[in-house]
Amino acid sequence: MLNREGPVPLYKQVAAEIRRRIESGEIPPGHAVPSEQEIEDEFDVSRITATKALRLLRSEGVVYLVPGRGTFVGPEDAPRVSKATKPYERIAGELAERIRAGELRPELPIPSEKTLMQQYEVAKGTVRRAVALLREQGWVFTVEKRGSYVSPKKDWPKS
Repeated sequence: MLNREGPVPLYKQVAAEIRRRIESGEIPPGHAVPSEQEIEDEFDVSRITATKALRLLRSEGVVYLVPGRGTFVGPEDAPRVSKATKPYERIAGELAERIRAGELRPELPIPSEKTLMQQYEVAKGTVRRAVALLREQGWVFTVEKRGSYVSPKKDWPKS
């Protein structure tokens, strides 16, 4: 898709493709545009190229930056729509729902890393982030070299 041999700089080509997606409605107002990392991965470009592409779109008023949240299709007063839930957040949410529903009971182990990796078709790191999130929220506790267990009900988050 990108012409790496032509006279137009890569960052301008990337910006043009994102602009096309915005103008076609593929990325509507208030929605996040791809992050620098996503641009790097999708277009196989460097971080500086991704940064320059987003900077160009910002200078044109097509998108605006919300520090710590991302870059969104303008105008700035358009209601923002956050990006889809990350895989580890979805896994944590589903496990928390299973705990809340009584399927996973206090003081008993949650499924192993290997089981969760296979069930959700994700990497070990994704499963570990999901369990870490559950631990932060109070749904589970971890015993070194033994696994993670459902916390007593009194420790569950108030929701």
